[in-house]
Amino acid sequence: MNVEKKIKILEISGGLSTEGIGVFLLNTFENIDKDKFQLDFALATKYEQVFEERIKQQGGKIYRTFEIGEGIKGKIKHAINLYKLLNREKYDGVHSHMDFFNGLNLLVAFLARVPMRISHAHVANNFTKSFSKKIYYFIMKLMINLFSNKKLGCSENALKNINSNGKVIFNGVDLIKFNYHNKLPNDIYIDFSKLNIITVGRIDDQKNPSFIVDIIRELKLMDLDFHFYWVGNGSLSNNTINKASQNNVENLITFLGVRKDVENILPSMNLFLMPSKFEGFPIVLVEAQACNLKCLISDVITEDINVGLCTKLSLNLGAKAWAEKIYRLTNEKREINIDLSKIDIKNTILELQKEYSN
Repeated sequence: MNVEKKIKILEISGGLSTEGIGVFLLNTFENIDKDKFQLDFALATKYEQVFEERIKQQGGKIYRTFEIGEGIKGKIKHAINLYKLLNREKYDGVHSHMDFFNGLNLLVAFLARVPMRISHAHVANNFTKSFSKKIYYFIMKLMINLFSNKKLGCSENALKNINSNGKVIFNGVDLIKFNYHNKLPNDIYIDFSKLNIITVGRIDDQKNPSFIVDIIRELKLMDLDFHFYWVGNGSLSNNTINKASQNNVENLITFLGVRKDVENILPSMNLFLMPSKFEGFPIVLVEAQACNLKCLISDVITEDINVGLCTKLSLNLGAKAWAEKIYRLTNEKREINIDLSKIDIKNTILELQKEYSN
């Protein structure tokens, strides 16, 4: 009996967390045709990841290279361990999800003679102005162009920023998970007589948490009967909590930390807020729209994300304008046509399987 050999792909990432890339990789692993493809994971971190056990329970293999956050030494050890892994396991392809750092990963894959080398761009904006960072980005983009033979991106802007060119494959979600029948977690109380607003993401500079607190303060000044739910944590968590307290809005915010059950929380909300300074293709906006949730987002976020429920606003307008827009959106009644097909994980998987097979 002639059994067709599986195509063996190593997904290289900085982690498998509940944020965009981690969710994308989990969705890909769980939905890909496992009779034809074997997906393994190389993680450039020493820390336990949220989705590790879930992937292992489904037969996935996870390897650790080294913690790249430990400076030059960490990056060199990562490269050496990655080279050893690629030589030992003989992969048909590598799929790197580390943005500019893809350059080093793909150089290693080239030296290990891996036939297919994919650079995947997930970040759309490069706002760093330091000279050293610009040199780093230039070198890594050069390496990506030299050592990749496929370039993918979550959006056109991400492609241009990291890869210069290539093919867009949207970060799809499993739409079956997001519906109005999902049961609200027992540890969360929601007063449905109020306007319930939510944001989901790391509490760090990219997500603009200080500005979110400013918006909440302005909403309070408008005497709006609302409550804010904040999913995530990060380097600015303590600063954000302190600012909320200083502005006397801490009683209007519930900090929920990192959650694995966002699909059970979103359907109970009235509005999703994302005033990010930069993004690639934030998968949580796909999830929010799949729950029929209106989304107010910054105008730096790609239009590709909008399936009918996103409203864009400039950060330059200030927190008061954002608060006023929230008020108008929540009182607005209009017919909205939503097309979820382009963000369905089934379509994303079909596109990825074509790339892996070619």
